[in-house]
Amino acid sequence: MKLLDLIIKEYIAIVETLTENKPIENGRIIVEREEFKAMLEQYGYASFSAKTKAYKALNFIIHDNNNYTMPWKDTGRRKTVRKVIINYNTYEVVKHLYETSIII
Repeated sequence: MKLLDLIIKEYIAIVETLTENKPIENGRIIVEREEFKAMLEQYGYASFSAKTKAYKALNFIIHDNNNYTMPWKDTGRRKTVRKVIINYNTYEVVKHLYETSIII
């Protein structure tokens, strides 16, 4: 199995798990850093650092420079905190492409 296949399967599984209990807002799913890290470390085929690097490059997560998180305004606590922002729009495209079979 190719590494890209593993990364895509893991990403699809993570997003599907998150959508069970997290809202999708403006094409994004907001996740705590610790929760995201635990999900990525569940399968040890690559390090957390390598996976986040791939997720950033493939636009699976929305991030700022040199980090895998983004500042996010927590309206309940009225302050800005760093969260992982999953790109749900990318998930929809990747899942469709990954699950579509074609005959050439």
